[in-house]
Amino acid sequence: MAEVRIDRVFEAPREEVFAAWTHPDRVAAWYGPGAMEVPADRVKIDAHVGGRWEVTMVRPDGGAIPIGYEIIELDEPGLLVLRSDPMPEMGMTEPTVVRVELSDEGGKTRLVLTDGPMPESGAGPAEAGYTAALDKLAALLIG
Repeated sequence: MAEVRIDRVFEAPREEVFAAWTHPDRVAAWYGPGAMEVPADRVKIDAHVGGRWEVTMVRPDGGAIPIGYEIIELDEPGLLVLRSDPMPEMGMTEPTVVRVELSDEGGKTRLVLTDGPMPESGAGPAEAGYTAALDKLAALLIG
């Protein structure tokens, strides 16, 4: 089993980065790798412990990839922890836990994201997808 870990600094205050993860319109503006889009009406976030964090990514060919999580920890503006729904169609028969930790770093924000455990075969694509999405988030925050 593998775990994805990404450590990145964003040119924005922690509250702004946290809001980008927890407000549907903001999530729609950056979430998803590369050419994928997330229509704002396909984002549902009930931001409290026990709530849901759900998005549907749409490929350029129109195919949809719905993903859903239960919010298992939430400490604004520093921590968001999500447990995924199993996605057997993507080889993910067990849930993973996504942990998004945000800390202040001299007017910027350090994000440490982990996701796992997952099959070794899923770690590379997951890391590539997160990296592409976080590139879009960085561009949005600089805006």
